[in-house]
Amino acid sequence: MMTLTNPVFAENLKRQLQGLPLLPKFFDFHPPAYFTGYQMPPDAILVGDCHLTRGDLTVIGGVAGCGKSRLLMSLAIAGMDGRGGDWMGLPVHDHFRTAILQAENGEVRLQRELQDIEDQGYDLEDWLSVTPPPPYGLAFTSPEFRAQLRDWLAQVRPGVLAIDPWNRCTPDDKAKDYRSILDAVFEVLPDGDDKPALVIVHHLRKQSTGETRRRGRDLLNELSGSYVIGSACRVAFILEPATPDGDDDRVVFTCAKNNNGEMGSPSAWYRKNGLFTPCADFDWDGWQNNAVPKRRSVELEDLAAVFSAGGGMMTRRQVAETLESLTGLKRSTVYEAIKPGGRFAKHLTLSGGVLQFRA
Repeated sequence: MMTLTNPVFAENLKRQLQGLPLLPKFFDFHPPAYFTGYQMPPDAILVGDCHLTRGDLTVIGGVAGCGKSRLLMSLAIAGMDGRGGDWMGLPVHDHFRTAILQAENGEVRLQRELQDIEDQGYDLEDWLSVTPPPPYGLAFTSPEFRAQLRDWLAQVRPGVLAIDPWNRCTPDDKAKDYRSILDAVFEVLPDGDDKPALVIVHHLRKQSTGETRRRGRDLLNELSGSYVIGSACRVAFILEPATPDGDDDRVVFTCAKNNNGEMGSPSAWYRKNGLFTPCADFDWDGWQNNAVPKRRSVELEDLAAVFSAGGGMMTRRQVAETLESLTGLKRSTVYEAIKPGGRFAKHLTLSGGVLQFRA
């Protein structure tokens, strides 16, 4: 076999003996056996089939207000639960801490959301770190900003670093701006096997009225601005509201790209603070045909099931809370269904603050 002389190695050996700075090593060439024998570290894949992997970039895209930031909170809960749990239907393979560098939600929004999550029984104190909007923004162009973030990450070593949103990192949608900021972001990540998975929250472009809804891989083209984010990420998720109705809390979650694994099928969810709730009866035919999927409402059968379990007589609050848990609907929708004189008036009697049901 022919032996190749490595000039960089030879020069660095000479420099080392002379006490001089070493030349950088820019690349290595390897034969196939090097790669076929590669074994990924056991805790490298955090979620799914390489859907969230240490050192790789995952993008979560969606329109404003669809629940992208809440999705990050649900990811923190999944990291706390660890192996055996799931995140948006994808298996979680390890415990991990989540750090969210965000520039949109202030203390009021964070207090309400995190208090709601705590009230549901989730203690994220040792598993989640969140920034209030930084005073100078997401200033990745600043060497001082990068140095401070690099030092914090090296000390805390979270499993996931989420940046929310991307448009607060770059002043323009030009490709060169996206590339330079992405390079700056990767520069702050620690080296080694415990490098965090990088998650970037990104907006979708505005759709024209009557435009046909895209599906699957085509959703990657919906990411706002330059193509650079879509090509740089290993995985891209798209979160879409089921309908334009502001009171409809259903969303569709789709993997539009997964370079190292299977994308999987789209899934429908009720948007919540903390873990999202599966929407089992979603109208997929209507969704696929670009129609507005029918929204679930409280049905007579739901009321019958609730009162059967409650002994036939319950307070209005008990009925509302049980229906909310059973149907996944918002509490305001549930209260509207059981209000006096409402559509179930002939089945409900209110006396002394107690509701009684009759079929």
